[in-house]
Amino acid sequence: MTEATAPTDPQALIDRAMAENRLAHALLIHGQNLSMVEDFAIKLSARLLGIQAYGDEIEEKLFRHPDVFTLRPSKKSRIISVDDTREAIRKIQHSPQAGDRKVAMVFEVDRFNTSAANAFLKTLEEPPLNTTILLLTTRPHSLLPTIRSRCQLFRLPTAANTFDDPSAQSWLDSYMQWLEDLLSGGPGGKQSIPHFIIGAYALVERFSSIIGTLGKEAWKAQSKHLPEDMKDDERIALESRISISIRQEFLAAMENATETLARKKLFDDATVPQKLVETVDNLENATNLLRLNMKTETVLESYLLRALRIWTAK
Repeated sequence: MTEATAPTDPQALIDRAMAENRLAHALLIHGQNLSMVEDFAIKLSARLLGIQAYGDEIEEKLFRHPDVFTLRPSKKSRIISVDDTREAIRKIQHSPQAGDRKVAMVFEVDRFNTSAANAFLKTLEEPPLNTTILLLTTRPHSLLPTIRSRCQLFRLPTAANTFDDPSAQSWLDSYMQWLEDLLSGGPGGKQSIPHFIIGAYALVERFSSIIGTLGKEAWKAQSKHLPEDMKDDERIALESRISISIRQEFLAAMENATETLARKKLFDDATVPQKLVETVDNLENATNLLRLNMKTETVLESYLLRALRIWTAK
């Protein structure tokens, strides 16, 4: 199916499809920010089921609704297993209990293992009546092509990578200043290298503390609205996902900050464009390593030390 994009109002495309009675039975909703993707899907599910609520009440009422079915990664491996998939498929075969429609939500659908993906593919090929299936991901191209082809792809626009948290913003400011000092050579030229290394490790230490705090706060807020019958394995996986998502958003904000600095210094130093390219590649590699559950401190330390070499090179 074709992919829909909505640069200004993502909801408008859904509204039009619903008004014209052409909303597909399966939507693959994706974007760079998983929290934004999930929030959009939660609000859409509430609309599809006619749930009247505002703010935090939406999520609370939705996950208590008898016609809402969820499938999530479980355990620390954060994999969607074939057993959990078959159980979800069994549940959504039943007729709606409270209305005329059911909604099935698959969180982080890219975490399907091969057997689970193949099992779910059969459901997409022969969907249950009166059921809308929402597949949520930040990595649509990691899915089987046969799954993507049976969904209406809906891409959410990229949001600005900013943090409201003062400590996170302070860290980003310090990171930009560190890069700027690297580029200028700082006082003492090459003699400043030990100073820059100390600065890198200070950034790593602060990063770990901030990420830990943000993760705990996000989990505390999220856990208030989880279904009462949610499995312990799913809770463990969700808490891990929240932490990983925050780290990835932080790295995206770092990329934004790096690009901002590069634009500011573009005409002062002819080497800046190449330094930016190498740094962004380095950040993307760090993001991929975090997806593999590598230790945050190790990944960030490696990134910053490589950045030090990149930005001090002449």
